[in-house]
Amino acid sequence: MNGKHLACVDLVNPRTGVSDCPSRAYLCNNTVYFTLMTQQCPKTCNRCPGTVTPGSSCRDLVNPTTGVSDCPRMASYCRNSAYLALMRQQCPKTCGYCV
Repeated sequence: MNGKHLACVDLVNPRTGVSDCPSRAYLCNNTVYFTLMTQQCPKTCNRCPGTVTPGSSCRDLVNPTTGVSDCPRMASYCRNSAYLALMRQQCPKTCGYCV
């Protein structure tokens, strides 16, 4: 790595010449499309490296089944590169990504 950061941009649809990401933003947190959306739409999905969650909206997501956040018990994944985007999205408070 040369220390330079790549620009965080959404990919462009080669057929239309524009990104489909804004119209597909609803898929950003869909578990089926999470990885694909992270790769193709990082800007739209707020998954750019170094993205920080603003303090006023900084809270961990709640597990809809239990009604509580799973983040405290998942904190060991906060710095695991395989889970970084997921943890940044779902557990910003626990992982210390808040401003």
